[in-house]
Amino acid sequence: MINSFCAPPLFPLGRAGWRTLATLLLVVGSVSGNALPAAAAQPLRVAIVAADRSPADGMDALSAALTQNFGFNLSPAPRALNTADAVIVHRGPGALSAADAAGWRAYLRSGKPLVLIAAAPDAWPTEPAFATDILGAKPGALFAHGAPLTVINLFPHPILSGIRRFETKQAFPLYSQLGDDAQMIMEGTAGEATAPLAWVRRRAEGRMAHFVFSHPSLFSDPAYQRMIGQAVLWAAQRPIPGAETVVQRTFMPESYPGAFAITLPNGPSLCLDPVRGGINYIWDGDFVDLRPRWITKQGEPARFFGEIFYHEKEWQPFRAPTPNAASDLRFRGYTLRAGIPEFHYQIGGRDVFETFSTGSTPGSLLRTFRVGPGRTTLWLNLEPQAKSEVTVRGLERDGPLASFGSPAGGEFTIEIRRKASLTP
Repeated sequence: MINSFCAPPLFPLGRAGWRTLATLLLVVGSVSGNALPAAAAQPLRVAIVAADRSPADGMDALSAALTQNFGFNLSPAPRALNTADAVIVHRGPGALSAADAAGWRAYLRSGKPLVLIAAAPDAWPTEPAFATDILGAKPGALFAHGAPLTVINLFPHPILSGIRRFETKQAFPLYSQLGDDAQMIMEGTAGEATAPLAWVRRRAEGRMAHFVFSHPSLFSDPAYQRMIGQAVLWAAQRPIPGAETVVQRTFMPESYPGAFAITLPNGPSLCLDPVRGGINYIWDGDFVDLRPRWITKQGEPARFFGEIFYHEKEWQPFRAPTPNAASDLRFRGYTLRAGIPEFHYQIGGRDVFETFSTGSTPGSLLRTFRVGPGRTTLWLNLEPQAKSEVTVRGLERDGPLASFGSPAGGEFTIEIRRKASLTP
């Protein structure tokens, strides 16, 4: 079952209305409650470090949960940095020797995963540009003067899979100046004020996730433990058990109103435009940020994070009965089958159903089409792509044109892969 995900309102919302709407958001995930996923088949080697760590800080409970529930092989940094697949850091490493500082600097620039908890720039004395270059934000005074949060909004992201709600009364600093590439996945409100509680970055130096809160009691909270464990999996580009496809009809950039934003559990993401009649673009990031659409009077397009590697411009590339015929594609709607959206079109009088899945390589997209019986030949114009490779099965291909003519109907697939030379 796919989780409920509210459509954007048809009228402007004030702050109070936005907060009410946001509380209805449920993150992706098929596991009920806060049940934890099974351990990964290939355990990750995870170095974990905390400035001024002591038994009272609760990190031992978090470490035990990550080992038991995710199968991580944990070891202390800095001696494990050279062999670690990922690193979890609470606040920062603190004062370091010259050799240890060099080891951290090498890791931060290696492209390996980094999960930060309550990051404090002053706990990174050997990295003066930590706040801007690594964290992507600057901490300030206590948010809302330390007042308790009234609402915590969880936005759709694989890191939050299976987590229905999260609560904390911890006071925390307000982080400001989030970088353009920082995607907020959790937000807190107190009165009329809002603050980021967690965000992710897809940097050239690797993926980073940051969680603002870190009270010792949270380290024993199953929901919090799950967030941290799934953040490690996400940053390491490992599949997250229980994550599901997310689909939302909204206002997307460079698209007609009512386009679909779709994100597969293990990528990629795409914009399907039923008016234009195809995929407008595919990007390598996570689900869109819908807040620009909801909190502005004019209704700004949803924002997405990541790089586009496939782009279509052809008006309704499906044609019948000839490749140059006037297009008559009609969008008939979509349904969910086991959480997977299936889109229904009529082209040349024939029923065509389309579903999406991850292709043969990570980050690729497999389009699967099911065609009903009919005598009309379907034609598809495959536009040249600078950043991706397109392969077809079940179609007769002649250069940029491909056709399906079986009167009995059948199935064909189109796989879109980012070119190997451009894969991060």
